[in-house]
Amino acid sequence: MENISTVFIDLDDTVWWFTENSKVSLRHVYNHFGMAEFCPDYDTFKAVYLAKNKELWELYHYGKITKDFLTTERFRYTLEQTGYSGDCLAMGASVDDEYLHFLSLQPTLVPGARQLLEYLNAKGYDVNILSNGFKQVQARKLASAGVSHLFSHIVLSDDCGVTKPLPGIFEYALSVCNASAETSVMIGDNYDADICGAHAAGWRTIFFNKAGIPTEECRQADIIVGTLPEIHQIL
Repeated sequence: MENISTVFIDLDDTVWWFTENSKVSLRHVYNHFGMAEFCPDYDTFKAVYLAKNKELWELYHYGKITKDFLTTERFRYTLEQTGYSGDCLAMGASVDDEYLHFLSLQPTLVPGARQLLEYLNAKGYDVNILSNGFKQVQARKLASAGVSHLFSHIVLSDDCGVTKPLPGIFEYALSVCNASAETSVMIGDNYDADICGAHAAGWRTIFFNKAGIPTEECRQADIIVGTLPEIHQIL
């Protein structure tokens, strides 16, 4: 991929392994708050939470709900559905606070992420995070994983009030990093938010297709990879 000088990378599940770190953190809050007393089957609790969280994040990506609604509703709903008899809204807020705190302390990166970041820095690219994640935890995630020093900027939707895939966040990222669309590439695992959004903004894209979405459904991606080490041969 020629004439690229600025690399933007999604954080969750592209660099920092959200899926694995979230499993640890969800089990932590289940135990910490004694949820077995009203929901003895942890797998049921986890399944309800994961389904609701995914639904809410899809709405949040498009600005249809606020961050505050997402962070209170996902556990409020889960508690309600799994038999909690107290104030689900208040308890949900407490659970979410502890979940986000514990989550941000987890160090696990996506396989190959550290090596890719070191490679991109060694090649002289300006490497930046572009994420819809929450400001209070994203920097701590990078610090916990020991990779903060490998990024020039951490550009977040919280900073500009616009989420990927909406165009405003891509315009904002270029201004923060003093970059141009013509020389920028977006690397991410979310085809809709990362790839379609960046493509519409005139950036080139590398889709980290770890979920194995059929290639014919990913036409807006310039390049598709299944693992991060493959990007060493592209940039």
